[in-house]
Amino acid sequence: MKKFYDRKREMTELWELQHQAYSDYSRFIVLTGRRRVGKTSLVYKLMSETQEEAPGLYFFVGRKTETILVRTFVQEVREKLDEFIPEGMSTFRELFQMMLEIGKRKRFTLFIDEFQEFDNINPGIFSDMQELWDKYKKQTNVCLIVSGSIFRMMEKIFKDEEQPLFGRDDCTIKLKPFSTETIKEILSDHKADYTSEDLLALWTITGGVARYIELLMNNGCTNVKKMIHYVCSSGDSYFVDEGKKILIQEFGKQYGTYFSILDQIAHGDVTQSEIEGALGMKSLGGQMKILEEKYGIIKKKRPIGAKEGSQTVRYEIQDNFFRFWFRYIHRYSPLIELQNMPALENIIANDYTTFSGIALERWFRQKMMESCRYKQIGGWWQTNGVNSRGNNDDFEIDIVTETLEGEVEAYEVKRNPQKYSPARLDEKVTEMKRRIFRGKEVSKACLSMEDM
Repeated sequence: MKKFYDRKREMTELWELQHQAYSDYSRFIVLTGRRRVGKTSLVYKLMSETQEEAPGLYFFVGRKTETILVRTFVQEVREKLDEFIPEGMSTFRELFQMMLEIGKRKRFTLFIDEFQEFDNINPGIFSDMQELWDKYKKQTNVCLIVSGSIFRMMEKIFKDEEQPLFGRDDCTIKLKPFSTETIKEILSDHKADYTSEDLLALWTITGGVARYIELLMNNGCTNVKKMIHYVCSSGDSYFVDEGKKILIQEFGKQYGTYFSILDQIAHGDVTQSEIEGALGMKSLGGQMKILEEKYGIIKKKRPIGAKEGSQTVRYEIQDNFFRFWFRYIHRYSPLIELQNMPALENIIANDYTTFSGIALERWFRQKMMESCRYKQIGGWWQTNGVNSRGNNDDFEIDIVTETLEGEVEAYEVKRNPQKYSPARLDEKVTEMKRRIFRGKEVSKACLSMEDM
């Protein structure tokens, strides 16, 4: 997947900030986003396209001693800026100050990747940077870009008022997974005659994360069977380790409870009381709030029209890859430890149709969001229990939207459109209109694989 896809909006923003840094005075940009989403590729693209205007330098903050890191960085400065840097430099402060002195007479972009790792090497670096940046910013023409994939740490460094770099960034850009249209474009480039089933599988497993798509496409995995087989290729497959690596980095030693909560949510839209009951634990509200507000891994779903404080809340995992990972990799880890990957592959293949049905609904919601036609998009449900005739009296509509013009639309999502019942949707919409959207016309339709 060597072609560079999408990112036009983010690239334009970076170009503008870089231009301001070069023509006016230095700018400080923070780039965040989950691991593997394409942050490094984006900045490399920027630096390669503007290298004739000014050089770009890349510092990767690995877990090494400060002295060894600085030695590596010095080499990069000598090569890219063609400047004399004396031997024996051992602190980042010394190097950063020298670079800012150079920035008084030369324009350049400095990209520091995995910036949060400085906290493990020498937390004092953040204070040094703050002091020097405040002193040199208005006298220099440096475009400083820092990126990090551990959300908790990046939030702390730049959003915590007690931290030295709080308020120092000129712009924060959060890079998101690819849009539905871009995923189509990528799959089409690798398989011109792709089917809706192929497209849904790519979305279900990767959630649009650049690196995961790249792995599948580069290995010729352009249909459901091949994708599932690749994921289960071995016990140390990239996809097997990935979820645990990311989340342990985020949660640290407390990951056990969070993993249990996410495991429950991955097996269906559930309420807090159901999660607590399943885990035999009380008062998980604090952890749920952290997962939602601090990490953005889960989100609340309320019926459309419900008030903010409404207790009719279900939780879902926002990230498709984590939904997939918890549903299959985490839950069946004993099979992976036994290296029984064929059994895991079989479980995923047999359950895939059911699991991808929920992903299909998420695909359409995502597509609707990207269209910018709507002021609200959600689902609607009403739980009434069993009626006097012994029938289930619950109502649920998969997607309900209200356009910017105030038109209301209700959709059932079916993998197989033959299972759609217009009469049943009419019944649900009638019940919904008794409670919200009274007196409004509601257009009704079925969305299926053909509409992807």
